[in-house]
Amino acid sequence: MAVNATIANRITDLIGSEYSTVPSNSYKDLINAAFNEIADSIKPELLLKYSRTPGALTEASTWLVEDRKILKVTRVDANSSGVERECELLDTVGFSKAKDATSLHYATAYSPVYTFDDVNDGAASLSIFPVCNASGQTGRIWYFAYALGTTDLTTVTTATLNTAYYMPSELMHSIVLRSCISILQAYMSNQIQDEEDSEIAGLLQAQIQGLQQDYQQEVSRFMAEQPGSGE
Repeated sequence: MAVNATIANRITDLIGSEYSTVPSNSYKDLINAAFNEIADSIKPELLLKYSRTPGALTEASTWLVEDRKILKVTRVDANSSGVERECELLDTVGFSKAKDATSLHYATAYSPVYTFDDVNDGAASLSIFPVCNASGQTGRIWYFAYALGTTDLTTVTTATLNTAYYMPSELMHSIVLRSCISILQAYMSNQIQDEEDSEIAGLLQAQIQGLQQDYQQEVSRFMAEQPGSGE
């Protein structure tokens, strides 16, 4: 395997260059899906450690979260010499109660909250309460941006995985393994439907099983602990 090779190079090393013949060039979508799946599987604090500059709210408005994974939300509790406090996530009903000054659940600058709503007609937005302002009581949103349909990760290296896509470079091998599994599954489906070649399908299935074992072992090092794990 090449030193600091691209994702495309690494996939070729593992399953050969034929992967690029997957119909409609969908292998790029499968790589993006692997990238996004791993982002949702690993410990959130890993993404937070490498996250980009947080978004900011400085007024009583909302912040668009479409195609973003929210990692942490904070709010400064005073205009001057304020303390940055982490916001609690509430559903829309709980958030409504938190805005009711007569309720026991009323949120203050010392116990801020946030929620997701659909004020943008299906595109979720984030709201913070108490509302933020430009005098110092700023809200900050740490987030991870998912790979989209226009994203091409094939030329990403371990260096650019971190600097351009804000994911730990140690996850490169996990992304490659998961991509290989999905690409081979798509390729196998194409072989069966078009040629009904059971021998090729059997060989591909064996390779997929080996890659799945490697992937589970690799990605488990970075995954959040599961409930009931006893750890």
